[in-house]
Amino acid sequence: MKKTDTRLAQILTYGGTLPLVACVVLSFAPIAGIDSNLFARTYSAIIISFLCGIHWAIFLFFAEKCSHNLLITSNVIALLAWCSLLGLDQQITYIFQAVCFLIVLMLDFKLRNAGVLPEWFYHLRRNATVIVVSCLAALAVLS
Repeated sequence: MKKTDTRLAQILTYGGTLPLVACVVLSFAPIAGIDSNLFARTYSAIIISFLCGIHWAIFLFFAEKCSHNLLITSNVIALLAWCSLLGLDQQITYIFQAVCFLIVLMLDFKLRNAGVLPEWFYHLRRNATVIVVSCLAALAVLS
């Protein structure tokens, strides 16, 4: 991957954490008409599904290097993320989604160790996951 593409991936990944950071800020300074909790829960489910889509693609191209069938695992995690939106308590939803992010990161760790994911991408994913899980934990406490 070209250096400019790597840099763009970093910008987009860290930029993708900003909506959850904004939701934490909005918990302290709410704006009328904006339900930051609904936005945070929904955005998290979308991002978990997006990450699972990355795993689906990885399995399609590198199945022989994957210790798990990521077609199944990624679908299960994505469905669990969406099920978290079906009326669970807000705090439970945040915790559940944080666990989904951590499971996806654990799979990324295994993919890095298998030589499928480059080191820079794993570090990027780890850092973004720390930000996202911290935001979800803060939202769980604040809600």
